[in-house]
Amino acid sequence: MVGQCFDIEITRDADGWIIRIPEVGRATRATSRASVELAARECIATWTGIPIGYVAVYVASETG
Repeated sequence: MVGQCFDIEITRDADGWIIRIPEVGRATRATSRASVELAARECIATWTGIPIGYVAVYVASETG
């Protein structure tokens, strides 16, 4: 099985980071920059059914 890479867009706000995942039409949050990728992968895995080990993310846009 081959993995899949998703572009994500992240924005800093007062409470942490907002993570938009345009391909799946969802958004999630992370409290630190270090946890952004994992939070995005968990969200994608939940909504697509793709096992988290096969999900990769690329930060296409970072604001803040």
